[in-house]
Amino acid sequence: MSAKVWLVDDDLSVRESLGFLLKTLEYDVADFADLASFAAATQAEEPLQGCLLLDVRMPGISGLSWLVEQGGLHPLLPVIIMTGHGTIEACRRAFRQGAFEFYTKPLEIEPLLETVHQAMQESEQRALRWQSQQALQTRFALLSARESEVMQLMIAGQTSKEIARDLSLSPRTVEAHRAAVLAKLEMDNLAQLIHAWQQLNQV
Repeated sequence: MSAKVWLVDDDLSVRESLGFLLKTLEYDVADFADLASFAAATQAEEPLQGCLLLDVRMPGISGLSWLVEQGGLHPLLPVIIMTGHGTIEACRRAFRQGAFEFYTKPLEIEPLLETVHQAMQESEQRALRWQSQQALQTRFALLSARESEVMQLMIAGQTSKEIARDLSLSPRTVEAHRAAVLAKLEMDNLAQLIHAWQQLNQV
């Protein structure tokens, strides 16, 4: 995944001036006049990494509407809202929908650049967590249906005898399944399994 500053604003002067400034600071910048163009250019990408500088009022879907409807499709991408028509309600709405920061125009460059730097770091941390989850999903997918049943009961704290009773299996078979679960997941004990399961299912 290539981390970029994604800049979406229908004001050409903003895209040119802000894009030029970011590029002089050695950021990889991709700019778009509207969200339709942004979507068309990024639909085949891996989960986008970097940060999104997003104007509110634009042709087509607005920045806030996009954040509500599609922001969740880009979990690695902190969104910095920019608007020339900022209101308290718009600001509240943006943060409720997960905006990383909210700025009114004309933009104050120094705070904005600091926020971009923080957002890029945040995206990197999200990407590391995402990659870890992808690796876990791959390992958990190796379990058979029966092994998954046994694993769920292990996580619930049941003993081998209790699992054997609930699944109508022999204790020896349950022990074999328990060993297979830990081996396939490359884990040494139940505590590691519980931690990994929590990590995989964290919101």
